[in-house]
Amino acid sequence: MIISCTRIALFALMAVTLGTAGPALAQQPARKATPAKPTVTTRPASTAPRTAAAQPVASTQKPVVTQTSAPAAQATAAPAPKTSPSVAPRPAASAQLARQKYLNLGIGLAAYYGGGLPLGASFEVDMKNNISVGGSVDYLRYGYNSGGYKWNYTFIYAGARASYHLGELLSVENDKFDPYVGATLGFRYAGYRDNYGYNDYVSPYNSGLFLGVHLGSRYMFSDKVGGFAEVGYGVSALRLGVTAKF
Repeated sequence: MIISCTRIALFALMAVTLGTAGPALAQQPARKATPAKPTVTTRPASTAPRTAAAQPVASTQKPVVTQTSAPAAQATAAPAPKTSPSVAPRPAASAQLARQKYLNLGIGLAAYYGGGLPLGASFEVDMKNNISVGGSVDYLRYGYNSGGYKWNYTFIYAGARASYHLGELLSVENDKFDPYVGATLGFRYAGYRDNYGYNDYVSPYNSGLFLGVHLGSRYMFSDKVGGFAEVGYGVSALRLGVTAKF
């Protein structure tokens, strides 16, 4: 009886142990089924957004390259317009080669023929080496009228004229002031007439070639208008007038 009781007790103990061990063994697979496998599946999902986010960054950098390249192209193209004004010095050179022209209109004082007020005009063109050439015309008429007796003289001077400009020689710093010296070679007409017809009257003034000299200066009040004064030998001892520049 004692042996049977002990056997029964052992069986009961084994049943209890097995009963307790069974649920423990049943719970162990559940713990192993919930490891980090779901996390492994979520990791690719997390990396996918990262790569997807990296792609937009690369795409946004591409427009930046195009924007920087566009100004670079404009910067390289910018010097092209700058080269076109470089052609501008050609007109400047042609402007320097253009010869200045002067028209002088004046009156004479202290005429060499006893009276009258000479009127004159001259035209000059600047040449090389401070020389200008041109021509001049002067007209003078004076006479006498008393008791019905009239007589008059008429003088006409026409000739070629040349001047040497002294500004460089005298180191004149004012470009508006132009001193010069020159000569005139031409033809002089001297005519006499009265109301009695004295054809046998011998005039002291003859027609023919003449040589005149002058010393003068010109001052330009503006780019186009100026004044001049000359002394010398010709139709009068002094000449004053205005100058027009072309």
